Amino acid sequence: MAEKHDGEHATPGTMSQNISVAGGEKNLEAAPGNGDGSTITPLEAEASIERSNSMTQRDGREKLDEPPALPFNLRDHKLSLSIFALLALAECCFIPISLYYGLSKGTNMRSGIYFAIITSLFGFVSGYEFGIRGWRLIRPTDEYRPLFGSPRFWGFDSTQYVMMIPFTVMTIILIIFSIPHYPSVKALSLPMPVGMINLGVMFVMNGWAAQHGWRLMYFRLSSHVKNSICPPLTFCLMEDVCAVDGKGGKKYRQAALARYNVSPRFRALLMQLLWFWSIPAILVGAGLIVVIYLCSDDVAYGVGWGAPSVWVGIWILITVIWVQRALRIEKGTWKLDQAGSA
Repeated sequence: MAEKHDGEHATPGTMSQNISVAGGEKNLEAAPGNGDGSTITPLEAEASIERSNSMTQRDGREKLDEPPALPFNLRDHKLSLSIFALLALAECCFIPISLYYGLSKGTNMRSGIYFAIITSLFGFVSGYEFGIRGWRLIRPTDEYRPLFGSPRFWGFDSTQYVMMIPFTVMTIILIIFSIPHYPSVKALSLPMPVGMINLGVMFVMNGWAAQHGWRLMYFRLSSHVKNSICPPLTFCLMEDVCAVDGKGGKKYRQAALARYNVSPRFRALLMQLLWFWSIPAILVGAGLIVVIYLCSDDVAYGVGWGAPSVWVGIWILITVIWVQRALRIEKGTWKLDQAGSA
């Protein structure tokens, strides 16, 4: 939940730990932890807050010649990204479709049996990924956990929680509708469209809060702690995936937070991407559900498990081109933007 932030609008991402440079007043309520979730001393908290303030606010005097760099290059991870993309496509598209058409058309196997096989194979990639990143987040070292005192055992980042919700819903649909002796093909075509709608709704709710500058009152979003201004989930996903899955660690989280706080164009880009993904996800997901119930079983299953992957592929391609262009503009206009905001 978030509460609307009234009064003068603070820099997005500014937290309750911010330091008043003029008066020297410091709020130590949400200071960074020491790696195991235990309480730290006021001196340690004060030093950490000062480092964070210097990193993100540049104490109001230092002028950067270009946007703070993000220490993560996708080109260095081409192989791992390609392998993950192929495995994800196999789980969410290739395996369900090939098994359904292969077993239903090429064998006399009862539908309940081959749908049980398909259901049992769903989640082998995402489940493995959840397990790996979950282990990195609860390890004794806090290298991969969010900044500013994220607890060890229940301090998962936003990506872990956000992605777990649609994954759980999709798994429940598969299990429940696979139980009958002769399952409904159309019902078992729904997991991907329903997952798209689920994610889209969460993104829209978050986008509304972030667009209106509401504060996080009851929970944190990755490195944005309670009482900080709600960030778009696109920033949280970028921060978490690069820090945990890409092994960028705290170094990347610090750099991402610094970039987010000092670059209005970067913040605007992330908000635009949130709407670009969330609203179409809901509309496309709803449209696919309608198509599924209007088509024959064989067509419906192919649409339900194939069309979402095609849509995601197109949206990723557009996003890559868009982001590359936006980052070039951000860098090219950086000094002019900084001079105008001075």
